[in-house]
Amino acid sequence: MAVSATKRYDGPVPRQALDRNDLLAISRRCAVVFADAGDSSPTVAQLAEAAGMSQRSFYRYFATKEDCLRPVFDEGNRAFAAALAEQPPNTGLADAMLRAFDLTYAASTDEEARALMAAVFADDVLRRVWLQATYEITELLRPSVAALLGASADDVRTTVVCGQAALLNIVALEHSIRDETPLAVTARAAAAALFTPVP
Repeated sequence: MAVSATKRYDGPVPRQALDRNDLLAISRRCAVVFADAGDSSPTVAQLAEAAGMSQRSFYRYFATKEDCLRPVFDEGNRAFAAALAEQPPNTGLADAMLRAFDLTYAASTDEEARALMAAVFADDVLRRVWLQATYEITELLRPSVAALLGASADDVRTTVVCGQAALLNIVALEHSIRDETPLAVTARAAAAALFTPVP
């Protein structure tokens, strides 16, 4: 699939930045534009119009047009980390991950997630932004994972399980889109594969 050239803006950041909620609202509107297009083809002009701002203002907040999706992805990461933190210390890893996954996606419909993620998986540039955000979730999860394991945050076991949690999200979403299967089903299949000992 053709990917449009990525333009960067290196100008000054405005003195009074938009807060996180404002950026998330803008990101959600832009996500709809990308989802409708099915790839990264929407122009900055189209995205800025959807965001309700000028192109110049758009570039002040997002270095590339695809970066406007980061607030949506980052919010999902924070929601997953918060949901995992709510799990009791004696909860098994697989159960804790699945409960956190279910809580994270309970607020959005399968259709909403599928529309955006179908575009992400179909486009190298959008996928890069999503994978970068997904990689960074591992640091958010460290305190909760360490508590579940009864280990320190810098223990290698904690690092491994944080990586498994990120992989759970990747695999569940990818197979949900590719196999046209509900997220809850693919999440459970991924968790079983990740956390069941191999004989």
